[in-house]
Formats: sequence, C-alpha cells, structure tokens
Amino acid sequence: MQTLSLDDFDDDKPWHDDTPLLEDISNGDLIAGVRIQRLITRADKRGDLTVLISALLEPITPPPHVYLVSAEPGSIRAWVYHRRQSDRLAYTNGDIRVVLYDLREDSPTYQKLDILDVGAANKVLLTIPPYVVHGVHNRGKSTATFVNMPTNFYDPKNPDKSRIRFDHPGIPYRFE
Repeated sequence: MQTLSLDDFDDDKPWHDDTPLLEDISNGDLIAGVRIQRLITRADKRGDLTVLISALLEPITPPPHVYLVSAEPGSIRAWVYHRRQSDRLAYTNGDIRVVLYDLREDSPTYQKLDILDVGAANKVLLTIPPYVVHGVHNRGKSTATFVNMPTNFYDPKNPDKSRIRFDHPGIPYRFE
C-alpha cells in the first residue's frame, strides 16, 4: 500500500470568471421584503455544484436549522406563515409553483399576491419575511425537493408556524 500524506493533494484553483455565486433578480413588483436570488450552477464532467447560500459577498444570518423537503407530484403545501423567522427556500429541481400573499396590514404591498414558477428550469433562493403567507404546489410528474435554511431554528415545543387550509376562500388563489 502506498503511503499517503496531506502534501500529496493539489489545492483547488481559484475561479477566474465573473460568474456570481448568487444573483439578485430585480423585480420591483414583489411583495415588500421578499427577495429572489438566481442560484448559479457550475458544471464539469463529474456533475454540477449549486451554491444555496453564502456569506462570501454579504453578511447573512447563519442558518441555525436546515432541512430538505420533498413534494410528491401534484402535492400542495399551503397556506403557512411564520412570526419569528424568514424562510430561505432553495429550489433546484422539479416544477414548483410558489404563491405568496401579503396579509401584513402595515405593508405597502398589503393583499398583494405573487406567483413564482421555480425548480430545475428556474433555480432560485427565495427569502420570505415573517407574516407573508405562502404555499407550494409540485406541478411536475416526479417528486421534487427543496431546502429551507430559515433564520431561526424549529422549536417543537413552541412552533413558529401558523396554517390554514389550501383552499381557504380568504386567499385569492386556487391551486389547480
């Protein structure tokens, strides 16, 4: 067996292009406080790599709790909101529709509805601030996944999640 040491490894070469890790998608018509960032994928013959969140270019609240969600074809996860956290949802596969509704009475976008189609064809990091109601629908024919990196951890003894049924008439959207 050949002897191996740490000196036998080669260091990665720096990236020498101008491709950002995350790229803000400017859309002045979004619900106040919502942020969409394009997730940039780098590929080579082995596969690809997509950065989901990074403090390299700007300070971020570190994610104290990270989890992967799977959504079966046709499934709907709606409606929810949080009081004490922002969701930071990374969508990289599948065909998912995300619907946001602003019920914050003091918001300049009160009662605004946003519809976003995300997943494999539109990889994004979506940041949803507290009190913005949201839901997701897997419109694809296969299981889709997404990662949540919220700004607060989930406390099972004091959950920060409020729900209402997906077909509630008070929200002006119908999942189809």
